[in-house]
Amino acid sequence: MELLDKLKELKQDDPYPMHMPGHKRIRLDFPNIYDIDITETDGYDNLHRPEGIIKELSRETAELYGADQAFLSVGGSTDMILTSIFAATRPEDKIIIARNCHKSVYHAAVLRDLQVRYLFPEILELGIPGGIKPSEVNKLLKSEKYISACVVTSPTYEGVISDVRSIADICHEYGIPLIVDAAHGAHLGFGNFPVNPIKQGADAVVISLHKTLPSLTQTACLLRNKDSLISAERIRKYFDYFETSSPSYVLMAGIDNCITFLKEKGPAAFENYEKKLKSLRENLKKLKNISLFEPENYSYDPSKLVISMYGKSGTELADILRRGKIEPEMTSLSYCLAMTSVMDTDQGFERLFRVLQAASKSETDYGKRLINSVVPQKSHENSLNRASGIYQQAPEKRYDIGIAEKSEIIYQEKDKLEGKVSGGIVTVYPPGIPLIVPGEIFTDKVLVDLKTAKAAGLTVDGDFNGKYLIVKEK
Repeated sequence: MELLDKLKELKQDDPYPMHMPGHKRIRLDFPNIYDIDITETDGYDNLHRPEGIIKELSRETAELYGADQAFLSVGGSTDMILTSIFAATRPEDKIIIARNCHKSVYHAAVLRDLQVRYLFPEILELGIPGGIKPSEVNKLLKSEKYISACVVTSPTYEGVISDVRSIADICHEYGIPLIVDAAHGAHLGFGNFPVNPIKQGADAVVISLHKTLPSLTQTACLLRNKDSLISAERIRKYFDYFETSSPSYVLMAGIDNCITFLKEKGPAAFENYEKKLKSLRENLKKLKNISLFEPENYSYDPSKLVISMYGKSGTELADILRRGKIEPEMTSLSYCLAMTSVMDTDQGFERLFRVLQAASKSETDYGKRLINSVVPQKSHENSLNRASGIYQQAPEKRYDIGIAEKSEIIYQEKDKLEGKVSGGIVTVYPPGIPLIVPGEIFTDKVLVDLKTAKAAGLTVDGDFNGKYLIVKEK
């Protein structure tokens, strides 16, 4: 019972969650989970063949977001990413993927044996990936033939929003569907937050209800537009492939609770939330040595607090927050991400401000040394950027991702990786953006970035006790 005991300690330790899920551990009116944990019994409908109460919940969700259809998921956005990409493509098709997409997009490409062409976001300060420029989409579509779909992420983990309307228009000129991974944007479109991508012409939009709304972890949704170039029949087909055949009624009830909250209390709750958030951001900007990321030339989701501090590394700043009983969502080399939601309390915001206020009056040399050793923060070609998972061009490739996936793979020690071909996806996690994917080569640059991330205390997903998957050479 170690895990359960550890979770129980949260109540006693009381760290404030500046991270997902969006309910922030505040319990809405909800019964004991054991009382409602059932299977598909008579009268309770079926997620895979909804005809009654689940069908009605899906309709209400679609109506709330302004979509034609909503496919509810208890397998997170990952299930819906896989579903949407499979529905839009066929084996060995060509697909356009923004390089800053989540690893689940790459998993779909591997499983579908797709030929991948990349879009590269602009790199902003602190190594944060910006949006995808419509002009780059148009340029790539002009040069590449027989593209089946385009996938972009908006908003990004750090809140950067691309011009989805223009990108959708360009894709549709070429007869290509646009899939938007908006996992971090389920709250968009409520209150005065930026418009949700489903209202900007995207063919399919994937949202994680649990990330930024009062819903339980793993709850998500795929939104489909009426004029979508991806058929509902194909979405339903692959939904059956990827969604569990034993969906949790507890999680589905959590979705129902969330949608009811948004319909009945959403307007007032978001008005209050936005006032608190605006005040918090204004107060944080007044603090000495504290910086809040707000990108120029892009729309931005203000619910994401990307905090950096002069003289401190991201890991140091995270340690300061934790000592002040604040748990951040993510730590990078030079910043921390604090995720807010409509469920945040006045006390939680006040605690975050007080901790940063106290910390802003001091600084350490370690952070400066780390950041400066990595190279200037606004450089477009440095390890700070790459350790965030983004290159200005993909690493050298020996095989297509699908060919590499079919090859025999073995583990290789990290000190013998240079020149080897990756047999797996390696990411700094979170956010789960690949540094290298199957078929790409472990160059010196890639290895420096991995070393930098590990030295900074970041989690490298794909590192198996100092070994990495490579393609076995014949």
